[in-house]
Amino acid sequence: MPSSHAIRTAAIADTETMLVIHVAAIIAHGPSEYSDKQVAAWAAKTDGTDRYVNAIEESSTELVVAESDDRVVGFGELDVETGEIEALFVDPQRDGEGIGSSILSHFEQRLRSYGFEVARLRAVLNATGFYKKHGYDAIERVTTQTTNDIDVDFIWMEKLL
Repeated sequence: MPSSHAIRTAAIADTETMLVIHVAAIIAHGPSEYSDKQVAAWAAKTDGTDRYVNAIEESSTELVVAESDDRVVGFGELDVETGEIEALFVDPQRDGEGIGSSILSHFEQRLRSYGFEVARLRAVLNATGFYKKHGYDAIERVTTQTTNDIDVDFIWMEKLL
């Protein structure tokens, strides 16, 4: 049975764990839709924890973690100015416990509280099924460059709140 988890605002002390979860999730799930070269570039994270530290310090961003048994087991990032869910990653060893769903639900509630009528996100191809299950519709497939100028495809998805 899945253990319970709580969503809280991320702290600087969480950033190392967030980086480990981010890379582990990419390595665990990326190969289902992306080449080894794409996965390696995506997982490189050459800026280390800077992205998370910047998100914590940026007022337009809400960075949260899911905690279970006093351990960070997932995280998400929300841009409260654009209404875009920027990231959602779960420790692959904890897949299927509802952690990602809890973070997503939290963000949808936050977006409603800010007056947004639509939640938007750019989903990696291996996550589109998760988002479709939660009511998101695919809008457009886009290509972006990641580390070392490697092209990676994403799907813009939206859900009416």
